[in-house]
Amino acid sequence: MAGNLTPSQNFDHVLNVVSGSHGRMHDLQYYAAPASGESFVKGSLLYLDASGNLVAGGAAHAMPMWAITGVDDLDANSDVGNISGGVVSAFVATGGYEIFTTEYKATDTYNPNQLLTADTSTAGYVMASAAAYSNAVVVGCVSKGVQTDVYNQSVLYFWPMFIPVTQTT
Repeated sequence: MAGNLTPSQNFDHVLNVVSGSHGRMHDLQYYAAPASGESFVKGSLLYLDASGNLVAGGAAHAMPMWAITGVDDLDANSDVGNISGGVVSAFVATGGYEIFTTEYKATDTYNPNQLLTADTSTAGYVMASAAAYSNAVVVGCVSKGVQTDVYNQSVLYFWPMFIPVTQTT
């Protein structure tokens, strides 16, 4: 497969594990191909579809994950004329990390202990969960909230977690 990228800056979209990760092969990560036609960036909320491919967003009973690499990052794709592996890596929500990401709904308020769910308007983003934990999939819990990172971007600090929907409203 020939590459088709025009590379962007590696800090346009950010996902960093603040604590709980050693940055080595023993971290809880998952690797899979993105679903056909998917376009998501580093830091996006993901889940596996029925075919085992990664999709941006969240689903009621699907394990949440956060993209370590985006579909068009050089690890998963390549610039024109080159080849690459075609898989994306992600941190699994049950891994015991504190994470920060640029991929969240900026208009919400994020106080410590606020539960997070998949954003209903932007695939791959998280948002504050207004629903009881049993009515919406919970993908995280706010730790420090929104802060400014080293690249002068707003990022959301949280602990990933997974509480699937158990009832509908």
